Amino acid sequence: MTATGEKFYQYVKSLVGKMIKVNRGGPESKSGLLLEVKTDYLALYLFESNNVVYYQLKHIKSITENSKTNFKPFRLEDVEQNASKSDSFRRLMKLFQYEYLQINQGGPEAMSGKLLDVTNHYAVLYKDDQVVYLNLEHIKSFSLNKSKNAEEKETVRYLKVKTFDEILNYFIHKWVSINLGGPEALEGVLSYSGNGTFILINKEEVIRIQPFHVRSIFEGSRDQKKNENKQTEKKDRSDRDKRTSMEKDSKSGQSTYEIEHKNTYSHSERHERTDDLDRRTEKKYRSTPDDRRRASNAYIERAEIQLRSMPHPEKVVKTVHYRWKG
Repeated sequence: MTATGEKFYQYVKSLVGKMIKVNRGGPESKSGLLLEVKTDYLALYLFESNNVVYYQLKHIKSITENSKTNFKPFRLEDVEQNASKSDSFRRLMKLFQYEYLQINQGGPEAMSGKLLDVTNHYAVLYKDDQVVYLNLEHIKSFSLNKSKNAEEKETVRYLKVKTFDEILNYFIHKWVSINLGGPEALEGVLSYSGNGTFILINKEEVIRIQPFHVRSIFEGSRDQKKNENKQTEKKDRSDRDKRTSMEKDSKSGQSTYEIEHKNTYSHSERHERTDDLDRRTEKKYRSTPDDRRRASNAYIERAEIQLRSMPHPEKVVKTVHYRWKG
């Protein structure tokens, strides 16, 4: 730690037990009670969410103290303290293994998932059936995600090496997504340039990347994962609509099959009436001109009966009937 960093550390440590604001603005700006300050992180208690956020000191841009709020000191024993006694940020995260965490409080690199592992240089997060590798240097803060409970250890296969650069080497010649969001979010086929930098190839673009600035990486396409989530949501919505429709039919006392069967029966009943009229007409009128005239008029009457019995008759502007006159 440099001399300047040591002075800042001593100043922040003197504020333990007081209300402070971390950063003046932005997604990482939070106000709360300073619980403790360790070598490379601090613990901030948030009253509104009853949760503790752990910040890496090197990512904190400013600390604001409100003298009016701090006129009456807070007693730390009155606050639910979840802060750990670990000396370093890495060991602190390790204690939350297999817990659901909120990584970063906002911004393009904010994500929530299950912490699988923490090493000296990177953390492994299981998010939306995807294993994401996070550069430990770029994690600004994390907190426990209280909306999800810790489950039993899942059998998820992931890469375990010594450094973050070795993870990049493992993904060479594979399609990867680098950084979750923001202007530096990229995806393409990863390759090595041979001079300490990596190359990402996407169509006609060839992008050179410095490994230190890679905040996160995972195998596969970011857009493909979004489309899969959308298709899953669409299928779930369709299933809910079907269940709702079936419940409405059961409440009304008639199933969809019964309603359709009733309509079909009414339609077939109308055809039976007209067919019976055809048979009676052909039997009554046979061969003479008068018979044929009366039969023609009877057919016209049958057509009129059939038209009136249709469920949705078309609108007729004008009709002309020609009757046989003998």
